[in-house]
Amino acid sequence: MRGDTVHRGLTIADGAQMRELLREGAVFRGCSFDGADLGGLYAEELVFQDCSLRGTNLSDLACEGLYAADSNLEEASLERADIHEAELSRSSCLSASFRDAKLNMSRLAECDMSLCDFRGANLFGADLGGSRFRGVDFTEARLVSVKIDGANFGMATLRSKEFRDQTLVGVVFTEADLSGCDFTGARLDGCHLNGAAVSDETVFDGADLRGAYLSGSQLAEASLVGALMSAAQARELLLERFGIIVVEEPVQ
Repeated sequence: MRGDTVHRGLTIADGAQMRELLREGAVFRGCSFDGADLGGLYAEELVFQDCSLRGTNLSDLACEGLYAADSNLEEASLERADIHEAELSRSSCLSASFRDAKLNMSRLAECDMSLCDFRGANLFGADLGGSRFRGVDFTEARLVSVKIDGANFGMATLRSKEFRDQTLVGVVFTEADLSGCDFTGARLDGCHLNGAAVSDETVFDGADLRGAYLSGSQLAEASLVGALMSAAQARELLLERFGIIVVEEPVQ
């Protein structure tokens, strides 16, 4: 039976060592797992606090309760990991791979997930609020019922993702690929669409865009049937897309 030992300041190199340590306790504080091969590890619970897991192989990890805070997971591999309902906070996961991972109902808060690979990952119901996903590839990832307020998807690939009827607050889509995305009936409050790439299959029908930043978004190429925007936004889109300058009629 697993004990309650808290492991502090250790250096862990492989799965055999890790499994022995897990017999004593699942909490690791200030430990180094850099470059360790922990592929295929199973653990009921794993708690990483102020740990370094740079380049750690955690592929095929199966963990019912994964918690990581103030830790470094840069370039780590969590491919095919089954870690639904995981909690990652205030951690750097730069260039890590979550390809085909099960992260449904997980919470990724205030983390830097820039340049990560989320292709094929299941993020159903996940809370991604306040984290950075700059340059992330979400191809074939399941992003359904996600919470993304305050998240940064600058330059991310979000093709064909659905945000229907959602209220999105403070989300950054700057220079993101939104081709085929569905924002039907959504409200975008304080969201940045500057320079976002859209296609004729991108839908903003009935969306409220009055609180969004649209400069350089090429939004005029998307479907905007019934969308709400300010007069200033409409003039800017007409100018950028068609070169049309809208002027107020002189007062008679």
